Amino acid sequence: MKHTSELNVKAWASSGAILWGIYLFLAALFAMGNVSFFWFSNQAFAFLGSFYPGLNASIGGAFLGLVYGAICGALCAGLFSWTHNAMAKRLH
Repeated sequence: MKHTSELNVKAWASSGAILWGIYLFLAALFAMGNVSFFWFSNQAFAFLGSFYPGLNASIGGAFLGLVYGAICGALCAGLFSWTHNAMAKRLH
């Protein structure tokens, strides 16, 4: 029996890939332009660079961030939704 609150793992993975990929892409472009606002600064970008080797403030770094973000976002969001579904099945 399919639980009513079951999440679509493929949809979550796709959404996570798109959102995190675009975020890292834009973060590299903003760092390249030395832009700071709300939660984003060059220090925050340097922190992200410590997790993603090769991510830097350049056009190449932006596209590398897009790839890193797509992979990481898909894995994290897919794992989150899969775990949610597994726990929902066990609890009901």
